[in-house]
Amino acid sequence: MSFALQPNPETVEALLDTTWHVVSRESDRTDGLDRKASTLATFASLLTSLTATLGVRFLDQSAAVWALALFCAGLAALVLCVGLAVYALLPTEHLTLGADYLERFPTWSEVVKAPIQVRGETMRGLIAAIARERSINDGKAGIVRRAFLALLAGLLLIAAEAVTLAGRGVLA
Repeated sequence: MSFALQPNPETVEALLDTTWHVVSRESDRTDGLDRKASTLATFASLLTSLTATLGVRFLDQSAAVWALALFCAGLAALVLCVGLAVYALLPTEHLTLGADYLERFPTWSEVVKAPIQVRGETMRGLIAAIARERSINDGKAGIVRRAFLALLAGLLLIAAEAVTLAGRGVLA
């Protein structure tokens, strides 16, 4: 008598369904991170060009080393923000069900398999894809977080420039 464990078809179906939902959610997370990084890169780029343009006025009125340092630090923070956001947007290859796996589908060796075995193999491939995409997204989230911090630093430094300009205007 052999008492080999057999997978429960309903359980395998439920796990595969859950796996597809997780694939969808992770894909949504990727899209959300990409939108944030894209918006951040655009906004910081605009601020960088405005800061560079208006910074000349600041340097004209404050011809001191500290003014140049403040201006350069603000500009550097904004450029860093843009660089990080663009880096987060670099294309990465996401693992999906491989073409060689898909090309096996119409072959006799595959069509005679039990449906539960096919579902299990598909689930295994999807779980590998989820793990890779989640790892990529975790790294991307960290990069986007650092880009936001660089933006905040840049904005604070630009605000310090503005306060200095306003103070000189009032006191002049």
